[in-house]
Amino acid sequence: MLGLGLAGCAKPSAPPPVEAPAPVVSPAPAPVVATPSRDELLAQYVDKVRRLIRSKMVYKGKTGNPDALFEVTLQPDMRIQAVRRVSSSGNKAFDQAVQRAIQKAGSYPPLPEGLEFSLFMTHKIKYRLNDLR
Repeated sequence: MLGLGLAGCAKPSAPPPVEAPAPVVSPAPAPVVATPSRDELLAQYVDKVRRLIRSKMVYKGKTGNPDALFEVTLQPDMRIQAVRRVSSSGNKAFDQAVQRAIQKAGSYPPLPEGLEFSLFMTHKIKYRLNDLR
């Protein structure tokens, strides 16, 4: 009888644990990217052109801050067709260095979507010594 009493007191085995369903994770929303304005595109592009030409420039002078204005004519494929100095910096070596750098660049980078070739077909661009550093 003792055996029966002990068997009756045994605890029933616990039911297997129930796994909680995995939480549903939705993908993070794509970040909102503001489309640059036409003026911002233009400023970014001109900066890119300046950096390209700066990378081709060889000029040793360090005094003053000469600036020169050049007119550049491009072909539709953005190759440089002609470079003409419009106004001199008064420093012949600087003027020549800038003109050579423009010609050495060979072509401008492709235009970003949103800028028309007509803006660049023939345009003027000013270079200052301290802008080139």
